[in-house]
Amino acid sequence: MAKTVEMSNFTFKMDKTTREQFSSLCNELGLTMSAATLALIKQAVRNQSMRFSLRDENGFTLEEAAELARRIREVQNNEAVRHDLMET
Repeated sequence: MAKTVEMSNFTFKMDKTTREQFSSLCNELGLTMSAATLALIKQAVRNQSMRFSLRDENGFTLEEAAELARRIREVQNNEAVRHDLMET
């Protein structure tokens, strides 16, 4: 005999651009947004973790972006140290 599973709705807000980009990605993968989101949630529950990296719009992690910003400030403030290239 088939087991009956009680379903519930899950609603959240996101900005329009992100929603359109996620919808496009899901369409390319042949999934609905609902199916893709449910798959992500089930995987997180099954693994008891959420494995993804947080990157900015340029593809940098938070640490990489901070290091790049620090180096840019050094150059702008004439604090960067110039090193000659040494060939071996």
